[in-house]
Amino acid sequence: MKRHRYLEIGCLTLSVLAAGIFGPASATLAPTRQAHAQETQGKQSPPRKTRPKTGEEDQERPQGKTAISVSVDLVSLNVLVTDQKGNVITGLKPEHFAVYEDNVKQEINHFAPVEANITVVMLVEYSKQVFYLYSGYEVWNAIYTFAQSLRPGDWVAVIGYDLRPTILSDFTQDRAKLYDALRRFNYPAFSESNLSDALIDTLDRVEELEGKVAVLLISTGLDTFSKHTYDEALKKCQASSASVYAISLGQNFRIRADAAGYISPEGNLELLMSDNRLRSFADYTGGAAFFPRFVTEFPSIFQDISNQLRNQYSLGYVSSNPKKDNKLRKIRVDVTADINNDGKPDKLKIHTRKGYIAKEL
Repeated sequence: MKRHRYLEIGCLTLSVLAAGIFGPASATLAPTRQAHAQETQGKQSPPRKTRPKTGEEDQERPQGKTAISVSVDLVSLNVLVTDQKGNVITGLKPEHFAVYEDNVKQEINHFAPVEANITVVMLVEYSKQVFYLYSGYEVWNAIYTFAQSLRPGDWVAVIGYDLRPTILSDFTQDRAKLYDALRRFNYPAFSESNLSDALIDTLDRVEELEGKVAVLLISTGLDTFSKHTYDEALKKCQASSASVYAISLGQNFRIRADAAGYISPEGNLELLMSDNRLRSFADYTGGAAFFPRFVTEFPSIFQDISNQLRNQYSLGYVSSNPKKDNKLRKIRVDVTADINNDGKPDKLKIHTRKGYIAKEL
């Protein structure tokens, strides 16, 4: 096994160990078809993409990795529009939007400028390098602060990862269950942080959920021995309809350690690469990346994320390209609007996913 060095602190060299920190999960986001039928009886859960919604239907828990069939191939986009300062732009109409697939303009068949509830999976790194170097307190504080920001109707699940991802709380609207998941982040046993594996697994689990779905990735961005490559994780992000919002751990520690000369040049390079991973995962999915130095920044970050998710425009179109060739289709969304009423279109920023995979049915 090849050892990988991240940081040198005095005589201490951090190396990774092949093992995991979490025991068996008591709930799963992706049960079998039979388990799904048994589990969802009498329960409310966020909706799935298995059939058109009606106002009279009970909601079901979203379960990933189950077979579905879709009669109309509607490509759904959650689009956030902001000005150059990051202020969210609301009140836009369908005629303000233009959607292009592989540079071919598409007809918008669905448009909904609504403030909606959100479905979020918190994907949280919790390994020895987080606990010892970056302080487990950051992790606990992040989960607690986010739970405080929830509104009625929001759904949240919690997944922790080191060697492998483990579900600590299935989708719930109960804050007490989230606090219980927080208590399961106890003393870490191992140092692995397989980020690409954990992210791909999580995006697989949420791909059949409908509505505004996000993965809240709380991580150092470091990746040790993932079976999946960084490029594979990026391709998964491109194919996903979920937005990734990344929050970096350990920025304050890194600044202080670097100033004291405790980080080697190789370690600095690896840390810069870890930041780039988080930015890329967010950018490819239309999300955002944050790099807080202090835990006191968490409330404003979560408020920003919540505001962005709740004020996205929901767009949909049927591709003019009927081929199902498992290839990437690139998506571009343009917005032309005179927000300032000065007779000129304003320069606006559009945040949405960059593309999707035209999967064979």
